[in-house]
Amino acid sequence: MIGVVGGGISGLVLAYELRRLGVDVTVWEAASVPGGVMRSQLHGDLVLELGPQRARLTGPFRQLVESVGLSEELVTAPTDLPLYMYHRGRLRRAPLSLSQAVTTDLLPWWAKARVLAEPFTAGPRAGELVGPFLRRKFGGAAYRALLGPLYGGLYASDPDRMPVKHALQRTLVELGVRRSILWRMFRGAGQAAASAPCSFREGLGALPLAITRKLEGSVRLEAPVRMLRKKAVGWEVTVDGAGIVPVDAVVLACPSDTAAGLLGSAYPEEAARLSALRYNRLALVYLKSETRLRGLGFQVAFGESLETRGVTWNESLFGRPGLHTAYLGGMKNPELSDWDDGRIAEIACKEFEVATGYRAEAIHVSRTRIPAWDETWDGLEGVEWPSDLYFCSNYTARPGILGRITEAKRLAVTLAATAQPTGYKPV
Repeated sequence: MIGVVGGGISGLVLAYELRRLGVDVTVWEAASVPGGVMRSQLHGDLVLELGPQRARLTGPFRQLVESVGLSEELVTAPTDLPLYMYHRGRLRRAPLSLSQAVTTDLLPWWAKARVLAEPFTAGPRAGELVGPFLRRKFGGAAYRALLGPLYGGLYASDPDRMPVKHALQRTLVELGVRRSILWRMFRGAGQAAASAPCSFREGLGALPLAITRKLEGSVRLEAPVRMLRKKAVGWEVTVDGAGIVPVDAVVLACPSDTAAGLLGSAYPEEAARLSALRYNRLALVYLKSETRLRGLGFQVAFGESLETRGVTWNESLFGRPGLHTAYLGGMKNPELSDWDDGRIAEIACKEFEVATGYRAEAIHVSRTRIPAWDETWDGLEGVEWPSDLYFCSNYTARPGILGRITEAKRLAVTLAATAQPTGYKPV
């Protein structure tokens, strides 16, 4: 049997794929509901996303949705919704195609010319950080107004502290980028446009709930794992309410500090490196505002005097009346998430009006955290773990829902190839 610690989207997809391959698996999740950061909450008639605000209806995501019976619950947004940047005092459309790159007022003509020179620049250099890499490839103006905020926003991080080798290199390889990012972006623009932004009627949290139902009792909720003990063959897992459970292999699909706590007694040096990984803390403010905004939302360019990093326009995306989600904090202001809800909400409302011209009221404030993929990831280089211990979480591979699905499916194939046949009934 495979034991999975953590019932977020990574652990659930892994377990689901293992069951499909006929492998016995159990998932232990400390919380009372599955999904990890992928959770949704009702506020009156509104669906609030406590983590990711949307997914993309790519092939792997669509296949998963269909296989767990959620196709009828899907809601999709138009594929042509624009994205905006708040820059030089107002919202400006971000160029997501070649024609938009020519006509956008986000960049002056000389900055556009510099961007077009990107194919003639070299690929990543040894030890290079993402910020210097993007500035070298596209120029400082495009970096500050567009690329830095967009890339840093994925992690609520600062690209000047993110090594390319950890944060970007694998993504470039998977996207087939050899030298020119610009060429690959325009070549794949049609594919991206075909993958509509999507969610579910009751929010993205419907997906982990549906996977859990399909796993038919293989997911144990309110079952925190207290100890891992390596045996000559396999592991012993100590779980609240279940005692000691023997497994053939362990997969840690939990945050790095949780994993470090479980491994610290047997592997203190390696666990200390896991524990040192930095997470960026982010405040999410849910705003109600009657607007005429149409688009995905906006990001804030570097150098602007706003605490807000960006805002998702949930009303425009999925018809959730008047709802917008603002993000504040992260590496830009690490202490902000410690402020009281009222102070954070007041800032979000004021800055929403500054950026859009519409007044807003805050209806809820929540907090989350995102792996920073900064210099602390250097500490994981050269670490060796037992061959029957695996990691599958948002600090081990590409971020985002698609990245989690992709990594989980790959690991499931690896584990199934080494697992002993059990005759376990696939889902």
